[in-house]
Amino acid sequence: MSQLRARLILIAALACLGGYVYAFASGRAGRPIRSDAFSYYVYLPAWLIHHDPSLQAVADDCCGGTFPDYTAIVRWRFTQRWVDAHPIGEAIMIAPLFAVAHVLTYWTNLSPDGFTLYYQHAAGLAGLAYVVAGLWFVRRLLRRHFGDGVSDAAVAALLAGTSLYHYATFDSVWSHAFSFALCAALFERMDAWSDRSTTRDAVFLGLLAGLMFLVRHTNLMVPAALGGALALRDSSFRRAAPVSAAVALACALPQLWIYKAASGHWIVSSYGDLGFTWATPHIAGVLISPRKGLFFWAPLMLAAMAGLAWLPPGLRRWRTAILAVFALDTYLIASWWDWQFGGSYGHRGFVDLYPLFAPGLAAAFARIPARPSVRAAAATAIVLLCALSIFQMLQYWHGVLPMSDVTWDQYRSLFLKRW
Repeated sequence: MSQLRARLILIAALACLGGYVYAFASGRAGRPIRSDAFSYYVYLPAWLIHHDPSLQAVADDCCGGTFPDYTAIVRWRFTQRWVDAHPIGEAIMIAPLFAVAHVLTYWTNLSPDGFTLYYQHAAGLAGLAYVVAGLWFVRRLLRRHFGDGVSDAAVAALLAGTSLYHYATFDSVWSHAFSFALCAALFERMDAWSDRSTTRDAVFLGLLAGLMFLVRHTNLMVPAALGGALALRDSSFRRAAPVSAAVALACALPQLWIYKAASGHWIVSSYGDLGFTWATPHIAGVLISPRKGLFFWAPLMLAAMAGLAWLPPGLRRWRTAILAVFALDTYLIASWWDWQFGGSYGHRGFVDLYPLFAPGLAAAFARIPARPSVRAAAATAIVLLCALSIFQMLQYWHGVLPMSDVTWDQYRSLFLKRW
């Protein structure tokens, strides 16, 4: 058992790779670069193949001069230039594997258009690799405060008992795999901050914060909240925080320049007329309903929330920041015009924040009484919840579960139905 735990991250990587191969070899997932993934990725062929930051050359090459509606890339009505609803951060994070795919494409005489076989799976495997890296950071964070067994159980449950596995495999080119990794790295590095930390550590935190903004703008709340919590308690971080902030701002400037060049404005609503319904948020829908409810589809997250009350002393400083981020993100998601976030397994809007829930999950596991019968019952319940999550994910992959708008009657009729 100890040898298996020592190889936990390797086992997780192999499990994700197996799921990825199944999803795409079976044809269940189509191509990795599809739907939202297209508009996160499109900057790479535009910049590195067509040398055209306006995106027009890609539109001409792939789509007859006009991007389809599903890409969320629209012509700005005042400039007639393309504005992509999704920012550049994910493309930057994929770029190293894109370069490898480009070389392999030329070597095998495939079309070097940015969308043939090697490009597709370079992007798909990048998302998988970032999830695994994020799990490594989560495990490193937890082992600083909990025993090895509790930490490893929490990491395994986070992967198998939530929609994280789905976003490491079937939908690995969506932004959530990349945001998960950045959130995990940022949280772990902030938690490790001490009087011995250097300017280089501050620069690294700034890079992570800047990339979080570049992948998903609203996730800037995470470094803001965690950084604020750390600054309140650590004078050395207060002195270093301006360095981190300056680096984060420098990372954000290319995205702001892209908005300015395309629309004439530094900050734009790149979704056009689609927006928020601030007065009528669907709080219950995003938390507990069969229509993507976080706790409905990942009930282990209830344990994670409860565990925030039992955090060990070294982690209690983060509690208020975690709750603040969760509350604000829930309100933003619930107020979005499509609060279900389209097709997804579970609610994908919360995947980015799973690293913040990990300490609560570990604390809940650590709280289980030491009596063998109680621990056996708890372990059985956790395994069953993970198995249910994986089974329902496979139902989604095989088209048994609808992509969205699941009703309670539908859920009951489809419960444990095989494909």
